[in-house]
Formats: sequence, C-alpha cells, structure tokens
Amino acid sequence: MRIRNRQTGRRSRQRGAGTAAWLAGAIVVVSIITLALRLGPHYIDFRTLQAVMDGLPEDEVHEMDNRSMRELMQKRFLINNIRDMTVRDIVTFDRTKKTTQITVEYEKREYIMFNIDVVLTFKESYSYQ
Repeated sequence: MRIRNRQTGRRSRQRGAGTAAWLAGAIVVVSIITLALRLGPHYIDFRTLQAVMDGLPEDEVHEMDNRSMRELMQKRFLINNIRDMTVRDIVTFDRTKKTTQITVEYEKREYIMFNIDVVLTFKESYSYQ
C-alpha cells in the first residue's frame, strides 16, 4: 500500500516491523523456549511416575506391606530413570481393612533467571481394594 507523504509530496511504503518489534518478538520466543526446557523434564518425570503407579499390580497392592511396596516402587523408579526422588520422601500409604490409598506428593523448585524461581507442586492419589 502506498501512502503519500504530506510534507515532501513523495510516496512512501509501509515496510513492516522494525528492529524493536523483532527484538521484542525474539525475547518472547526465547523466554517460552527457556521455560519449556527448564520445566518440561519435571512434567515428563511426573507422567513417568504416574505410569509406574498405574503399572502396580492392583490385586496385590492391598495384601503387600508398606516395606514391600516401597521396595517395588523404588525398583520401578530406577528402571524408569527417576533417580532424584525416593519413595520414602514422596509416597504415603493410608490403609484401611478394605482399601489402600497411595498418595504421591512432592515439590520441585527450578531456577529460571536472576532471583526468579518456579515452584512446581505435583500430587496424585491412587486407591486399591
């Protein structure tokens, strides 16, 4: 689109985004990529942990004692490369006569930049009969 300049009488063209707009766009894109690279692995670990919990033998969980459950879960954590968490720290058992409820709950703190940290909280409960 051509626009006539009032002062000089010459036609000028609109040229698009300037340097400042490109710089602002680049900062936004780099920030999103940084967040994804810093926070993504924690969400992947949580999804893996959920898969470990879903893979527990439902018919045996209620009969197993807490120590056996912790050992089984810790082995599965190591097999699935979840090495920075221990079952004793993140898993709690709540047993009644008919059901066993296992709760997985933990927090992760991730440094972003300067004095900005992000705290991620993960919690999931599983019930077995």
